[in-house]
Amino acid sequence: MSLTSRPASGPAQPNPTAPGTFHVLGDGDALAWSEPVYRLHGFEPGDVVPSTALMLAHCHREDRPALEAVLRAAPVAGGDGSSVRYRLLDAGGAERSVLAVLAPGVDARHAHRSADGDADHGGRPAGPPVAPDGRTPERLGLLVDLGAEISATAARRADDMLAAAIASREVIDQAKGAAMLAYGLDGGAAFDFLRWHSEHLNVKVRSVAERLLESLPGREADRDPRDVLDAALAGLADVTGGAEVAGLDGATRPAPAGGRTLPATLVVRHTVEGRAVVAQLAGEVDAGTAPALVAGLTEALRAVPPRGTLVLDASGLQRLGPVAALHIARLRRRAEHAGVQLRVVAPLSGRAEMREDVTGASM
Repeated sequence: MSLTSRPASGPAQPNPTAPGTFHVLGDGDALAWSEPVYRLHGFEPGDVVPSTALMLAHCHREDRPALEAVLRAAPVAGGDGSSVRYRLLDAGGAERSVLAVLAPGVDARHAHRSADGDADHGGRPAGPPVAPDGRTPERLGLLVDLGAEISATAARRADDMLAAAIASREVIDQAKGAAMLAYGLDGGAAFDFLRWHSEHLNVKVRSVAERLLESLPGREADRDPRDVLDAALAGLADVTGGAEVAGLDGATRPAPAGGRTLPATLVVRHTVEGRAVVAQLAGEVDAGTAPALVAGLTEALRAVPPRGTLVLDASGLQRLGPVAALHIARLRRRAEHAGVQLRVVAPLSGRAEMREDVTGASM
């Protein structure tokens, strides 16, 4: 039968999850194949007589020397196994990347040879010397379709990644809805909101979304949802210097008559007064306006001359949400690093401590 011929019905496709086994008999030329090995070569069991020559004929010519060296190596009892990766060309001309692994051993399924080596009980011609216990020394092989294994692994990983992405997308979409409701954002702005806090908190967008959603169940009905989400975001970071921002975290004023207009707005302007820069905040500070807060105060800090002073005037704010404490603490560290003194004027409030200048407080 031609090496490239195929049965009229066509061989079944090999199972990519089932590696094949084969046996290299002591003479190095006779082989025994399992069903998957036949099919990896493009045949049905019984279509061909397995042999080393046949296996080499279906090996890419550049890989044949390495495969032949492994297949024809004399079996050594107790010796180490060997392996070779090569390109297998099946009966239809398709190329597969396979791995052949061989280990020395004796297959008890083959009959004992007589002491004089004439023939085994199955009538097989005399061959190589028998092992001391009367069994034929062989090497046991495993043939693995690497392409199928890699594809199956890749498919499983793709499925896992897709499932994770779908789950992540659902969480993010729910968190976007919460942000849209709390801060009056549209869908695109809500995702930008999550992404901005992800970048500034150095956590994944999904982690931000999960933290927001975890904060919602059980909240008080009359509590501003911005306070809930702001506090959740602030809790994602380790806010240092808490005593220095005491009186600022959570400071609020009632919304103007008629209710607040969504989304909240924040204006940050700075003026230079000698060696001091005064940054005035007007509007509301919450997680939704945090990007404007950080950008404005970064610009003001850059305008401060060496060993100068930055005054953060928050007296005109209508609201200063919990998340502001995180960014105030970060500004403090940046100011200290730049050799700048930072003074904070807290928002006006009914509480006496909120009307005092807070020297050294920071953002």
